[in-house]
Amino acid sequence: RTGFPTSLTYHDMGLFTIIAKTDKDANGHEINATIRSTMNRLRTLDFRTQFHTATDRNLKQAFDELRILKDKLALSSAIIENSAYLYRKVQQIGFVRGRTITAVLAAVVYIVCREIGCPKTLKDIALVSNIKRKDLAKAYRQLVRQFDFEVPNTDPLKYIARVANKANLSERTKRQAISIM
Repeated sequence: RTGFPTSLTYHDMGLFTIIAKTDKDANGHEINATIRSTMNRLRTLDFRTQFHTATDRNLKQAFDELRILKDKLALSSAIIENSAYLYRKVQQIGFVRGRTITAVLAAVVYIVCREIGCPKTLKDIALVSNIKRKDLAKAYRQLVRQFDFEVPNTDPLKYIARVANKANLSERTKRQAISIM
């Protein structure tokens, strides 16, 4: 297999087909009319079947939003892969039905950030994903309650640097705060 490596962050896991629009074979020779019409029909069918289920469309939209969140929040690839895996599990069970994709995805990202130890708050994720913090918190609570996630408490030492940077404090003050903590 050639092309992109497989990844959970693509709706089809990176295993897709592309039928070229050229009317030439692999050697560069023109193909005859019967094969050309067959190839046109195959191209049309391939295009139509790529997003034929609601699940595929849901995953496509969710993972497009996940890539946007990755860029805006500067998340690592590990967080994105784990979020994609967890979203697939949640979506497969049917949790997304009746809820917004954005809220569920943002809640999943928050859970993974907490598990990995990335210092992102609900407010940060809600601001970037353009949803209300209240809706994000509700989706998060429902996810934790329904799936019995063991979400660890965040380490306060990781937030000291963020708070100190926002307050324009010196490095000495940061170190003192860490030692007090």
